[in-house]
Amino acid sequence: MDRQPVAHMRLAEIIKRWFDEEFGGSLVLPDGWYGRPYDNQHALTSVAESGNTLTVVLDQKLTLRFEGLKSVEPRKRELVFGPFEKLRFDWESFGSSGQRGTKEYEAGEVRIVGAPG
Repeated sequence: MDRQPVAHMRLAEIIKRWFDEEFGGSLVLPDGWYGRPYDNQHALTSVAESGNTLTVVLDQKLTLRFEGLKSVEPRKRELVFGPFEKLRFDWESFGSSGQRGTKEYEAGEVRIVGAPG
């Protein structure tokens, strides 16, 4: 993946480019893996920037809403989001139960990790 021009790219463009190359990845939140490591390879549904907010939707069921996100950086097979001021993570289960939840983080880093190998 060509990483030279990322400094001047909008965050949404960096994210789209990474997913074009990797096709998906496992999600690591500030408090650990979402699910088992490498068990799910989440695909990008949408990404939008508005003012100080970046919203990333994965698999139409996982929404990451960052406020005050300072950086999105591709690092080998990982896409690293952070530091940020606030993150709201909304999720809906993948099974038929339709469970939903929300978790908020005040600081930290989020990673999307491509499959090994």
